[in-house]
Amino acid sequence: MKRTLIQNAQVYNSWLRRFLPGWLLIEDGRVRYAFCEEACPLSADITIDAKGCYCIPSFLDIHLHVESSMVVPSTFSRELLRHGVTTCVAEPHEIANVFGIEGVNAFIKAARDVKADILWGIPSSVPCTEFETTGGRIELDDALELLRDPSVHCLGEVMNCWSVLNEPDGKTRQWLRALRRGYPDLTREGHIPYYFGTELCDIAYHGVDSDHTGVGLEYFIERMKLGVFGEIQNKSLLPEVVEWIEQNDVWDNFCLVTDDTMPDQLYLEGHLDRLVRKAVALGMKPERAIQAVTLNPAGRMKLYDRGMIAPGKRADLMLVEDIRDFKIQKVFKDGEIVFDSDHPDPDAKPERRFPESFYHSVRLAPLNEEDFTIRAALKNGEHIARMMRPNAATGRVEEALEPVLVQNGKVDFDETEYCVIAVFDRYTGSGRRMLGLTAGTDFLKRGAVACTYAHDHHNLLVAGKTKADCAAAANWVIEHQGGYCAVENGRVVASLPLEVGGIVTEAPLKDLAKNAANISAALVRLGYRFPNPIMSFSVLGLTVSPALRITDCGYVDVRGGRLLPLFDEEEKEATDRA
Repeated sequence: MKRTLIQNAQVYNSWLRRFLPGWLLIEDGRVRYAFCEEACPLSADITIDAKGCYCIPSFLDIHLHVESSMVVPSTFSRELLRHGVTTCVAEPHEIANVFGIEGVNAFIKAARDVKADILWGIPSSVPCTEFETTGGRIELDDALELLRDPSVHCLGEVMNCWSVLNEPDGKTRQWLRALRRGYPDLTREGHIPYYFGTELCDIAYHGVDSDHTGVGLEYFIERMKLGVFGEIQNKSLLPEVVEWIEQNDVWDNFCLVTDDTMPDQLYLEGHLDRLVRKAVALGMKPERAIQAVTLNPAGRMKLYDRGMIAPGKRADLMLVEDIRDFKIQKVFKDGEIVFDSDHPDPDAKPERRFPESFYHSVRLAPLNEEDFTIRAALKNGEHIARMMRPNAATGRVEEALEPVLVQNGKVDFDETEYCVIAVFDRYTGSGRRMLGLTAGTDFLKRGAVACTYAHDHHNLLVAGKTKADCAAAANWVIEHQGGYCAVENGRVVASLPLEVGGIVTEAPLKDLAKNAANISAALVRLGYRFPNPIMSFSVLGLTVSPALRITDCGYVDVRGGRLLPLFDEEEKEATDRA
């Protein structure tokens, strides 16, 4: 029986939401005594003098994706602990889109021997919609099998809201009905962008009762009104939201989450601790911010054995010098020190831990300039084309109808403001592809960018000003079996290999962070104007995020739940001929 005594600490009491001076005793990984005024009645094997530091529960992040940080679970766990996160609920739908249930099981297996508790949500939307080619699918039988694993704790974010609203017998509604019957207490996570009023009511009615997507006070208020648990990520953590929370006393009905954290952000800026510091800087009391990353997320996920310091609870906690900058001194997991700022662990050496097929997932032959030639059946002349218009201010990708010149059956875009954007099926060898156009001042002005980190289908996504640069960027990614590449005037200016499934790497985080920062800087130099360059570019093919997206099957009208052609006129002529 091992006992650890922590003395001279300011210990956070979750129910009183304040700090109390004193000591606590940990016995066999759980809190034995806390908030007692008398001396400790038991001897300890280890005594730690906190020297007045704050002792708070370690953090829980209940909505994130390991793959978004482009790392494997072992690397992710090490970094979580550095930032005071000892429990997370990860939704592995990215690796599921590449490898299906085999990918999910591989990630669950890879997380079993790490020090942080990486729990899992069942990928509920693989593929997101039926308008994309993926390397795998997750069906209801797979979900029921995953529920047999004790590390699986929820249904991951239900993303296809169009299907929830419009397809009573569709896959998503079938899942929700089956899980409600068989697992009525299972937490069901949501992805509900730009839905309000009766539509939001209908989505919540079918059991999807949380949302992490809304940006702005209007979104947050609507969700609080309708009993939809709020999961606030960085882009949604705004001064007006913090002020409204303070004025309306909804402290029990939301938490902070990271969702997607870029590797350079993770390495240089932090994880959930970064959001806590931001919340405090925006006026949230530190005691309230702590509740939003401990007790509240634990309650949401029914993890009643953690999230607070109290007798019988897991001794998952940390010592910090200051509760405004959250400079972490020590982190405890089940009573054991797993991070010590005075003795940080060295980076682990890369090691191939996955099936060999995971390193050979890009099944595409090299491409050439002709593969980026947009062909049209229309006669020569000016025609109206459908384009994607990304808007950096709103984060949306709107539909635009603008004139283009067709000559000899080809679209001439070289001397225009437009870029070609293309998605190639990289899984089946079908040769399926979609070539479209982008417009607007926020997109690339020169060069080209290619990646297989293209949410959520992770096919090969390429965009650029010239066909030659597009081919060069694409071929670098194909040759390296996945990753990110930026090219200008035929020269690779930044690259990032992602050898595992084309979406993650086993390289040390330090090296990965440097490469990711270089890709972001290259996107900006090429004229890209979004605040989170890598992620915003990667989701141009995300078919559940409004309004117009692109996959290998075509343009996707997200709110309409349908495919759209590049030229409406071309579709009409084909229909007339038929």
